[in-house]
Amino acid sequence: MMRASTSIFLILAMFLAACSYSSSEIYYASPVPGDTATVVLSTNLDNIDTAVVSDSLLFKYRAEIEYGELYFTSASIGSTTLYQHATDYDPDTLMGPFVLRDSFWIWSDQATDTGLYSLLFTVYYSSNTNSLGDVLNIEADILKLEFDLLVEGGEQ
Repeated sequence: MMRASTSIFLILAMFLAACSYSSSEIYYASPVPGDTATVVLSTNLDNIDTAVVSDSLLFKYRAEIEYGELYFTSASIGSTTLYQHATDYDPDTLMGPFVLRDSFWIWSDQATDTGLYSLLFTVYYSSNTNSLGDVLNIEADILKLEFDLLVEGGEQ
């Protein structure tokens, strides 16, 4: 019995030693950030105070990014998603900035009622920090634009 308890004690002592960690700066390395991503976003609603949606409205945009990767664009009114677009280009093979031009229709029946709404257009792009999250494409910076929409013919 004494022999079994001594064996168990030795095994537990080995596991305890294996779980210990001494904090050390030996393994620490700061990521070296790349060039800061530059994002330029323009739309056909940039110079309009309040866009009117009687039946439909075409929303056009141009997103340009240099020194980074454009991941995703989306548009929503409240909790209703109107548009989503994921990019699928390889920034390592691209020379110069990446430019995405696209458009989508906003229909008056996408709103629950007539009235003033806020259209939120969001662009997700790489932070270019070269951190592990950035390298794995799971870390993003966000650029948001908001536009006033007057819907005149929502669902009745």
